[in-house]
Amino acid sequence: MFQIPAAPRGIPIAWQEHFYGRRGESLAALVMNKYDQIRRQSVDDDWSKQLVLDASIADLDKVAIDIARKGFKEHFPRLNKEIDKWDDEVFLNKAKLTIDGKITKTAILLLGKPESVHFLNHIGEIVWRLDTKKM
Repeated sequence: MFQIPAAPRGIPIAWQEHFYGRRGESLAALVMNKYDQIRRQSVDDDWSKQLVLDASIADLDKVAIDIARKGFKEHFPRLNKEIDKWDDEVFLNKAKLTIDGKITKTAILLLGKPESVHFLNHIGEIVWRLDTKKM
């Protein structure tokens, strides 16, 4: 038994001058469109910055936004008075959770309502809960 790690993003890997890929549970010759797809991958692709075009600020939890705003103010205390004047859209842009008012996967992941997780199209899910009973 041995394990073969995933190839680096954007770089198809050959073994003995042949490119291979998974086809179901088997190993087969890498088809040309898959080869091209791998080559188009960018090392700079940042999943968290990807826009969720069907999402809007209504898909974010207002309480989570308020908690994020409070944390932002703690991190940038010199901006407290200015931050209080920002509406949610301006705050989310300044905090880099949205891009030009468009919702990112990060915004959904960190601030999304529970029913908004479908926008991530991802098997895994990160969940955090604030247990106020112990505070």
